[in-house]
Amino acid sequence: MLRVQGKRRVPSVLAAIGLSVGLLATSVGSVGAAPLEQDRPLANTITVSGDGDVGGQPDVAYVSVGVQTQGVTAAAATADNSRLMAAVLEALRARGVSGPDLQTSGLSVSPQYSQGRDQTRQEIVGYQATNSVTVTVNDVNRAGELLDAALAAGANRIGGLRFGIRDTAALRRQAIAEAAQAARVRADALAASLGVRIVGISSVTEEAVNVPQPRAAVAFAAPAPAAPPPPVETGELRVTAHVRVAFLFE
Repeated sequence: MLRVQGKRRVPSVLAAIGLSVGLLATSVGSVGAAPLEQDRPLANTITVSGDGDVGGQPDVAYVSVGVQTQGVTAAAATADNSRLMAAVLEALRARGVSGPDLQTSGLSVSPQYSQGRDQTRQEIVGYQATNSVTVTVNDVNRAGELLDAALAAGANRIGGLRFGIRDTAALRRQAIAEAAQAARVRADALAASLGVRIVGISSVTEEAVNVPQPRAAVAFAAPAPAAPPPPVETGELRVTAHVRVAFLFE
């Protein structure tokens, strides 16, 4: 009789032990375990981009002028070229262009060919010497004057003209601020259309700031010295910025 009762009581005891262990595990898990990452609510964000565009007046110009000559020999072509280039440099210095603002940017001597009588090989008929210098013009309004002086002194090549701004820090800051404001305007408009409001910023990324240096001329043969000075317009340089901002909303 007692043996039968023992068999009936064992399952009840085991069930009670199992229930206690299960409750203990549940209690420990709720106190010590951190919630899973996927259970956490994600931050509500609106991500937009903004662009800024600011103009600035150029305060420096870079002019490339040169001399190109031909001769029967390389020495003859080089000698003639050196004489003319020395005159060009002297004319520029006489108008206040100092040493640091004169930099040789190209120097070459190359043979000139013609088709041989038998049409199977080329023959050297002379040599061509080229020398060019880049002039830093600190007063952009004098770019045309200095070009005219170089041409009158013997330059017969104009290699290029470009304008720049020495210090673009203030323009960069202004363009970035304009881009950030544009991003905020977009975010506010988007939030209003969705019935929410912007309450903060999650992240900001500056993706690009560009300060272009456009060329105003390409290489070409210079006009005759009797021609009037070439007109030069400085125009305006544009500094652009692009930012991406993630705004918090609720």
